[in-house]
Amino acid sequence: MSSPPLRVALVQQDTVWQDPAANLARAAGFVEAAARGGGRVVVFPELFTLGFTMAPEPFAEAIPGPTSEALAALSRRFGLYIVGSVVEAHAPHPRNAAFVTAPDGSLVATYRKIHPFSYGEENLHYSGGTECPVFEVNGIPCGLQICYDLRFPEPFRVLAAKGAEVVFVPANWPARRISAWSTLLAARAIENQMALCGVNRVGRDPHLDYPGRSAIHDCFGEVVASGDATEGLVFGDIDLAQLRAWRKRFPALRDRRPGLYTDL
Repeated sequence: MSSPPLRVALVQQDTVWQDPAANLARAAGFVEAAARGGGRVVVFPELFTLGFTMAPEPFAEAIPGPTSEALAALSRRFGLYIVGSVVEAHAPHPRNAAFVTAPDGSLVATYRKIHPFSYGEENLHYSGGTECPVFEVNGIPCGLQICYDLRFPEPFRVLAAKGAEVVFVPANWPARRISAWSTLLAARAIENQMALCGVNRVGRDPHLDYPGRSAIHDCFGEVVASGDATEGLVFGDIDLAQLRAWRKRFPALRDRRPGLYTDL
């Protein structure tokens, strides 16, 4: 029996700058709306309780901790998976981390952003992660990456090699580089024959404008669903049967020759 489509809800949030209480207070409304729309996974933008801050230390917390536990309660209440993001306490610097809570409230995955954004000096304030975990959503192998990670094909290929079929990418991607966002989401989907779910915030922080343009791309790179610059939810259905059939019919991942790529 083929797998039913996975309905994903991307939260295009106008994040209140460095105000966790205000942003968490609004999270329940987004999750409730996602549940009403049939969503099985709700994905918030990168650092959704803060914005893309370069003053992370006062907001650092553990995982599990206040933010993950708040989303875990919403997962239990509405019976769905939630992808959140938080400043995780760590030495010598905090980490930009994403996590996933399940319908029973359990914490099923934590990912630390591997590539801090050096162009914006994120590397001076955050420590990078070292692992690409794969976890299951309704039995579907999934992965996480965060914003700037999208510019690096290697971790997506690692996730594909581990069997990931869907990758969630929370981001704070600014308007001035939004064409790269759309192109890279499509490219990562095509080259790994996986679905990409990229969620971007809207609005403005003290430095940059954010245009939304959240999108779900299928295994062919085609857009399944996309948003504009309006705050709200973007729903899309991922066809897992199509993805698996395409991987079987056109086995590009099996045709790789890693032994020739040692210069990497």
